[in-house]
Amino acid sequence: MSKVKAIGEAVSRIDGLLKVTGTANYAMDFPVANAAFGFLVKSEIASGKIIDIDTLEAEKSPGVIAVITHNNSIKIKPTRAVRGGAMLQDANVNFFGQNIAVVVAESFEQARLAARLIRVKYEKTPAKTDFESVKNQAVRPKDREDKIHGDVEKAFQAAEVKLDETYNTPIEHHQPMAPHATLAVWEADDKLTLYNESQVVNGVQGAVAGIFGLKPEQVRVITPHIGGGFGSKGGAWGHVVVAAIASKIAKRPVKLALTRQMMFNSVGLRQRNVQKIRLGATRDGKLTAISHETTTHGAINEEFVEPCGDVSEHMYDAPNLRVAYRAVGMNVIIPTYTRAPGKSTGSFALESAIDELAYKLKMDPVEFRIKNEPAKDPSDGKPWSSRSLVQALRRGAEVFGWKERKMEPRANKQGDFWVGYGVGCGTYPARQRDTSANVI
Repeated sequence: MSKVKAIGEAVSRIDGLLKVTGTANYAMDFPVANAAFGFLVKSEIASGKIIDIDTLEAEKSPGVIAVITHNNSIKIKPTRAVRGGAMLQDANVNFFGQNIAVVVAESFEQARLAARLIRVKYEKTPAKTDFESVKNQAVRPKDREDKIHGDVEKAFQAAEVKLDETYNTPIEHHQPMAPHATLAVWEADDKLTLYNESQVVNGVQGAVAGIFGLKPEQVRVITPHIGGGFGSKGGAWGHVVVAAIASKIAKRPVKLALTRQMMFNSVGLRQRNVQKIRLGATRDGKLTAISHETTTHGAINEEFVEPCGDVSEHMYDAPNLRVAYRAVGMNVIIPTYTRAPGKSTGSFALESAIDELAYKLKMDPVEFRIKNEPAKDPSDGKPWSSRSLVQALRRGAEVFGWKERKMEPRANKQGDFWVGYGVGCGTYPARQRDTSANVI
């Protein structure tokens, strides 16, 4: 049996030609007969309820087929499998930009125009939108126990060298190249086809089937191309269900695309994370304690916690460890998985702290990491199946010219440009300046 070499060999992407020539089909591109267009109406408050929604002028607008709100939507079986709610089932508003109506018309432009004619009156209630003002209300999430090994407090207090720092990462929004879109087609009362850009096709299938009381095999999800997702297209969001509701009521296939602006409050986000890292070490650079506490937020009525502390459970050999999470509900759309969830944000905090402690110890940060390399997985004591971090650190240091660095921050310079030698997430190796091309 011949071996196929994958590493180091060029591999043609079967969808590459379609994408670069603009012939790849995304959700809105399928030539479904007699398709109408939907356009979402979003709430203009973050907390409260709708006391009146006037759709009369919109309904009279040219080309309009239907204007659907919580007053005339079909009733479904809401489930947390559909993220973020917002499926036109009641008058409550839990975050700014929540779906509160959808206009269905013969063209996208007609639907968009009619959506602007809808008049809404709200009864506002106090909204929690400022993380700084509510973070002290954070409590342990229901599904996350504190993970503790040894006695972190005692070890930290007794440590010869200590670091106690807090690292902040902001909210980040999903904005892939292709915004989310869904084309919903009811082939029969019990047969639904969704053309939808889905990273997890069967997840969308199961969630939508549950909403409409169907069996999974009665819902078909077609996703030939995704157009970028990074976590946001991993499940079903409210607009997918709204497209299906609109199609059922209009008795026509309905194309529903999110605008670039709608993306900010329709498909989740990476939440604000405040990570407090405390490290204790001996003077010769052996870690004795790691404490990684993350304070973050979810939605007002739904919980999601990015696992920032995961990296601290596995990276370094320390006999005393504590990883903890605290979260508070806010009037924002529910956070969700975002590119390397927990690993990118968590490693930024942990590795920044490791760099800073190495500086305090007057140790090379590469050697500090190698000195604290665990022989087995610290989280469960099991042997590694494979782990080549030490080899990678040594090889990287060799290639980057690590020995020539000055330890003092911002002390390395080439020409007009600072040279970064940091090991942690977000720092970069030295790069030679190409003066002929005027680039680095």
